[in-house]
Amino acid sequence: MALGETLKFHRNMKGLTQKQLGDMTGIHEVSIRKYEANKIAPKREQLEKITTCLGVPLNEFLDYKIVTDSDVLPLLFAIDEVFEIKITSDDNTTFKMEFKESMLNHFLRDWQSMKQLAEIGGVSDGDYQTWKKMRSSYTKVIKD
Repeated sequence: MALGETLKFHRNMKGLTQKQLGDMTGIHEVSIRKYEANKIAPKREQLEKITTCLGVPLNEFLDYKIVTDSDVLPLLFAIDEVFEIKITSDDNTTFKMEFKESMLNHFLRDWQSMKQLAEIGGVSDGDYQTWKKMRSSYTKVIKD
């Protein structure tokens, strides 16, 4: 989902109009409209105001260009620095990642269930994408 679609989705989930979001963030309604239409991109400071108001993590709005393993590894290392990852293997070919933080492991189980439902048609792709967008809004494990 593009930034504008993500912004519109979360604004609508909060039941806010573009004007209300603009008033709450100090950003003009016209700018909010242009962000949602992907005509212009908000500056980082504006995006931080929006994410704070919507209660959504900033990362939800960032576009990660992941094409190769070298794009993934820095993200895994950054995650490990905050939420210690335990990596195990029974056969040195298949590896399992587990978080020290149990709530993240619960999330992984939920995610696995949703992915399986989506793969067998138990939920539509749209519902699966909505689940992912909503999940980041209410999953809050904060590390010091």
